[in-house]
Amino acid sequence: MRVSLFHKILPNFIRIPLAILFRKTGISTAIQSALCKREIKALKKSLKPTQTDHSSSKILIVCAHHNHLKWLPFCVDSVIQQNHSNWQLIIVDDASPDPSTHEALKSISAKDARIKAIVLEKNSGAYIARNTALEAADSDWTHITFIDPDDQAHPTWLEHCLDILGNSEGTVRPVLQRFDESLDHLKSTYFGHCPSLHSRHAWERAGGFLPVRVSGDAELTARLYRLASDGTTTVLKSFLTAQLCRTIPGSASHQALRSRKLWLERRSASLATQPHDELRITPTTSPWRDCNP
Repeated sequence: MRVSLFHKILPNFIRIPLAILFRKTGISTAIQSALCKREIKALKKSLKPTQTDHSSSKILIVCAHHNHLKWLPFCVDSVIQQNHSNWQLIIVDDASPDPSTHEALKSISAKDARIKAIVLEKNSGAYIARNTALEAADSDWTHITFIDPDDQAHPTWLEHCLDILGNSEGTVRPVLQRFDESLDHLKSTYFGHCPSLHSRHAWERAGGFLPVRVSGDAELTARLYRLASDGTTTVLKSFLTAQLCRTIPGSASHQALRSRKLWLERRSASLATQPHDELRITPTTSPWRDCNP
């Protein structure tokens, strides 16, 4: 990943607090959104449809769930409404304490034969939950992607990302729009990390997510860019909005900003010097049970 001039010039004890201040005041978000929108315009002009037949491409969609039964049905409905219909959705409940969760997941998974719900025996964090989903999935998937239970997908999400990737082996980072909790007020537009679509080969080169509680998706993106530097796989960006994302107060993504940023910078620096054959991790998973045995 590229190191900014801001990063090179200022020492950590000045740069990190400034970066956090800019984020909390909305300055960095506004800049990020403006740059993203400019890049989207350029991509629309430069990228041509691949005209690839993706009817045989089976996408594994993973939804790591914890205490979001209020929003989960809307998320699942948005997956069911996808233009690309060859998919399997695995909902992984990360040991939600609500006693009604199990029955709710059984009801939701009964909506469509392509949906399966599993429950982890202990709370393990979203990244371990996502790794675990592959143990419950059908074995014939060709691509993998992710959606959070409080978010909603555009109908063209899967179709567009497949079209961008074409027959290439690699990853497509989607356009995400972040709103308030009610999805009424747009806060930012950016290229996502976790909801990226990966070809099976690209995913297996990386191995999965690290067993961390936050920033595992950004770390995976950094690893994928590093892996792509040998030309075997690629990392691309889409230009149509893929998902509408809710901003939930108190979520893990908005906590411990300083420690997260320092960890990501150290991790990215170490990835830059690692040989490609050492970048694949062995994914950590957690014991689970099927909601519909």
